Amino acid sequence: MLWLGRKPCPFVSGVNEALSPKNQGSTLIISIVFLTVSAGLAFSALSVMRHHQTDLEMAEMDYRAQDLADAGVHRGIAFVRQSVDLSPFEPFAGLDAAIPLAVDPGDGSEAPSFTLTQDEALIRNGRTFGTFTVKMRRTFVGSNRDVEITATGYVPNAAAPQSKATVQAVVRVPVAPSRVFDYGYFINNWGWFYGNTIHSHGNVRSNGQFDADGYSPTIHSTPRYGDIDGLDLLNPLDGGGVYAGWDIIGQQNIQGTGGDAANQHDFQTAIPMPNLSNLSPYEYRATSESGTIHQGAIGAGGAAVPVTQLADAVTGDSVGEPENLVLVGTPSAPIILDGPVVVRGDVILKGTVTGQGAIYSGGNIYIADDLEYLNPPATSKPASESEADTEAWLMANQGKDFLGLFAGENLVMGDYTNGTWDYYVDWWLSHNMNQSAEDSGTDLIPNTSEGRDGVVGTEDDDVLEGDGQWTVEYYTQAHADLGLIPPGYSVGDAIPGTGEDIDGDGQYDDTLGVSDLALSDPDLSDANKWAGNVPAGVNSYDDMASIKMTHVDAVMYTNHAAALVTLAYGKHFEFFGGLVSRNESIIYGTKTLNLFFDRRLLGGGMEHLLPSTVAPLEIRAWRNLDDGDVGVFHPMF
Repeated sequence: MLWLGRKPCPFVSGVNEALSPKNQGSTLIISIVFLTVSAGLAFSALSVMRHHQTDLEMAEMDYRAQDLADAGVHRGIAFVRQSVDLSPFEPFAGLDAAIPLAVDPGDGSEAPSFTLTQDEALIRNGRTFGTFTVKMRRTFVGSNRDVEITATGYVPNAAAPQSKATVQAVVRVPVAPSRVFDYGYFINNWGWFYGNTIHSHGNVRSNGQFDADGYSPTIHSTPRYGDIDGLDLLNPLDGGGVYAGWDIIGQQNIQGTGGDAANQHDFQTAIPMPNLSNLSPYEYRATSESGTIHQGAIGAGGAAVPVTQLADAVTGDSVGEPENLVLVGTPSAPIILDGPVVVRGDVILKGTVTGQGAIYSGGNIYIADDLEYLNPPATSKPASESEADTEAWLMANQGKDFLGLFAGENLVMGDYTNGTWDYYVDWWLSHNMNQSAEDSGTDLIPNTSEGRDGVVGTEDDDVLEGDGQWTVEYYTQAHADLGLIPPGYSVGDAIPGTGEDIDGDGQYDDTLGVSDLALSDPDLSDANKWAGNVPAGVNSYDDMASIKMTHVDAVMYTNHAAALVTLAYGKHFEFFGGLVSRNESIIYGTKTLNLFFDRRLLGGGMEHLLPSTVAPLEIRAWRNLDDGDVGVFHPMF
């Protein structure tokens, strides 16, 4: 962002002393009787011992069968993890492809399942303990995936079992709002605050270095919270401030509470960005929630009333339906948001919006001119950053207008067709400090090849950065044999999101340029390409765009670049919401650039509208099907 661990028996001894010629006959009888009784007792003891040994052997086999079943469940859990890891930015693609949905066939037969392994031997140190079989099926579809794992252990094997045990578990692959939305400004690159007149009223974070250089930007810290329950903020984390995956440059120059040492957090663990290369989970969400966008009118009492539907849950999913969407609202005829919608192509919008919703785009999102809420929060921030004041602000403003703009490609603000806009954005996108080519090494951050010590030739050097090779993992035949390759991919294809595939699309991307920011279909007058409410007389983007923007109300996200040039000299520019990008080229020619973090995002708020990432696996149930024992717990994840 630029400003421009046997003793002898006495009884036996006495008998021997009593042996005399007079008593030998009777003694013989007694001896025979004694020996007979002794033999009987010994035989009885031996029988008891043999029976007890058999019981022990059976108990051991039962324990082994139980252990084998447990081992099978853990094999299934490992398979679930692997399937997610092989497709990190499309986390359910491999899982859904391999494991069928548990649907009752309706004919009394068992629902289909995936056999992970059949009568597999468990061998340790050359000893075979038995075998196990694992079957799996999905039992829940939606934002999360629940996988039912049924494992049976056999001793010695399934063909001739002397003992067996069956265990069934349910493991959940949950998704949760990405923590990138804890910040008013987040970048998966270096963070540049090059401007004395940049004011961030909320925390800022970069996965790389955060750089204020010789400038004096102002950053006001916002305490962070781990969770929220209704309007109750929970689990305070820290006081907020400036966060960086590397060091903070020019920290002494930062003004505001972000300039305090206690609020400067360098060398933080990188936060992975969500990815929108696959919009199918969001299409499911939009459809299940019946998301829509309308053009409205102001009715009695000043409330916006839907008049004309401009978009249903998914734009571009029907035959003949345009994939691109234009939305233009005015104070008297605002754009009315109602839940999440997905647009498979590009989106252009400007003007006045109301309601609460989110727009997910498979292409670029263009904010052609100022974008404002009809009913914004009464104030841009709480009276103070105390928990009490923040919760009071949330109570007053939770239901106010909210818009999320989430681009699978780029976020473009202003008139990109303008020569000045094009010049400044291209200059900064192509600058060596702002590298975006997918040759950024193991840390996925450019300009870090020298490692944290800043010295070439030491062990922390990132030797893969800038080596001219796109280093990723590839699908193998072993993946195919297990059914772990998602639809649309083959053996030999790059595994999306691995190695240097930063944006997770499985394709190498070179340095971003202004050509990546252009509309896919520039003729806005073509109704076969563009849905929505294109204003009369508008044929091209420049007919409705401005290079003198001053206001954007939205929480914005892009997998790639966020670009803006505004030359509204003498005026102030204000973002209200949040800005998350892989990199950015924001150049402002206004008196100030003000970023106001929407506190409704604290603690994971507004989660139903935000992009998500896979959270740690959860064991939701575990039961032994042989004895009916049922237990629900979360022991390991």
